[in-house]
Amino acid sequence: MTGEAPAPARVRVVRLLRVREGREAEFVDAYEGVRDGAMRSPGHLREQLCRSVDDPGRWLLTSEWESLEAIKRWRTDPDHSALVGPMNACLHDDRWTGVFEIVPESTGDRRPRQG
Repeated sequence: MTGEAPAPARVRVVRLLRVREGREAEFVDAYEGVRDGAMRSPGHLREQLCRSVDDPGRWLLTSEWESLEAIKRWRTDPDHSALVGPMNACLHDDRWTGVFEIVPESTGDRRPRQG
């Protein structure tokens, strides 16, 4: 036994971003290219882009992957840098990224069961 924890089954990548003023439309267009590329990558499950209600310059980007290995493959894919370059060019340097293991989650369906 090596004592290492098993690799997470599913992971979520979280990016907290600040988009440069006046470059929001360019950022969203570039993000759509990244999203389309990620969707073609094996192991990609879902993607979401959110804009702050309180501070329109702040954005939250999340993507869900079936495994840590899947996100590593995507990040090392030769097309990855070319796709994320235009999106990252719209950002300030104060961005934060993390990869999180997904543990049991709720579905939001709180209706009583019939029967």
